[in-house]
Amino acid sequence: KIREEIYRKYGVWISLSTISYWTRRIHSPYNGRRIASLELLEPSEDLGYVIGVRLGDGYTRRTGYDQCFIGLRAKDIEFVEKFGICLGNVLGREPIRPWKDERRYVVETKSKTLYELLRKPIDLKRIKKYVEHCPKCTAAFLRGLFDSEGCVSKEGYIKLYNTNYEVLAYAQKLLWKYFGIDSTGPWPHTRKGTTMHDPRTGKQYKTKKDCYYISIRAKSLPRFYRYIGFTINRKQKRLEEYLKRTGKL
Repeated sequence: KIREEIYRKYGVWISLSTISYWTRRIHSPYNGRRIASLELLEPSEDLGYVIGVRLGDGYTRRTGYDQCFIGLRAKDIEFVEKFGICLGNVLGREPIRPWKDERRYVVETKSKTLYELLRKPIDLKRIKKYVEHCPKCTAAFLRGLFDSEGCVSKEGYIKLYNTNYEVLAYAQKLLWKYFGIDSTGPWPHTRKGTTMHDPRTGKQYKTKKDCYYISIRAKSLPRFYRYIGFTINRKQKRLEEYLKRTGKL
């Protein structure tokens, strides 16, 4: 019956010996993946946040057929810890603890299923059902994206940067559709080949892609604070200080 049901749902015949190993717990059908396929990946706030981070500072990499990784390298410990907690929840395991390399905190784990969902090039149609499952999932996605690529100035301006124009346009659409948060752009920020200075290393480099940004309108900042906000303390604090100073909080 197990064999027939698997074939009915997935079109694959599994040998009786393999099923015997599964039922006796000698082997597992997950093969270390924890989530066997995208069909079994459930929408959640944690997954929404992971997807948002991946479209920003997060990364996927593959070193072999089954050596697929998803991770984040960033300077804010609370940001990396949050990503590790969300990853653990999505994969049904303990929170993944960060470690520190020479300059940044790092969280990384194996997941072929998440790799398949979030590998480059990002397919916005593929992630839509997870991002727009409910307003909470959408808010978590946007928070992950703004934690990664968002910037808050001392004057209270919030900008979101990305080299993928479509990602910014999608974020802009979600902000307005679900939360009534108005924004401008996407506008060009830097063009491919622009010479930039890296303050961390002191070295100059040339950008490999065009970069764009959207800007949250001042009138929508209270709504952004209420519905989206930041996990990163320094960004959230700067936004709070601006809203208190201007009497909007």
